Amino acid sequence: MNRGVNEMKKWLLFISTVILAVIVQGCSQKDPDLAGKGDKIKIVEFADYKCPYCKKVEDHIMPTLKKDYIDKGKADYQMVNVAFLGKDSIIGSRAGHAVKIYAPKQYLNFQQKIYTEQPETKDHKKPWINEKLLDGLIDELNISKQTKEEIKKDYKTKDSKSYKAAEKDKALAKEKKIDTVPVVYIDGQIVKDPYQFKDYKKLLEE
Repeated sequence: MNRGVNEMKKWLLFISTVILAVIVQGCSQKDPDLAGKGDKIKIVEFADYKCPYCKKVEDHIMPTLKKDYIDKGKADYQMVNVAFLGKDSIIGSRAGHAVKIYAPKQYLNFQQKIYTEQPETKDHKKPWINEKLLDGLIDELNISKQTKEEIKKDYKTKDSKSYKAAEKDKALAKEKKIDTVPVVYIDGQIVKDPYQFKDYKKLLEE
């Protein structure tokens, strides 16, 4: 009888150990699609230019990320524009991608500029991104006139490179089941609190 009880206890202990191992592995598992390759850390932010919470990340987190990691070549940054806060969100996404394509070194500057234009409003779906605004921001970039014209033409042209890139962003957000923003990943691991730099640093320094 005692032998049977002991065997049962051993079996339950084994099962518990296996379950715990699976849980731990699941919690620490990286998303390979969002992880970096090689020595560089990959930062992926799911966001929308019209999202006020994404602006908080831009205003309070991005300056340090840019200065300490991106500008120093330690990390690559990618914004996946979910573009779900209105039809003008997708126009902004296309413009951002056009800047990435034709003037990649100016992208973060463009991103900062467009967030600066975000109005203070409770109606976050109210349209404010338009071609006049975007063209003005593009004109402020430190690039040649020809490059500016290429960017403007591309984001306004259906089925252009930036048009397809913006659609690819939306598809990736849908695939990853992103239904709220901002959501930030560092080398495939989600940042627990995107408004606290300590949570970024924890993953960046691992």
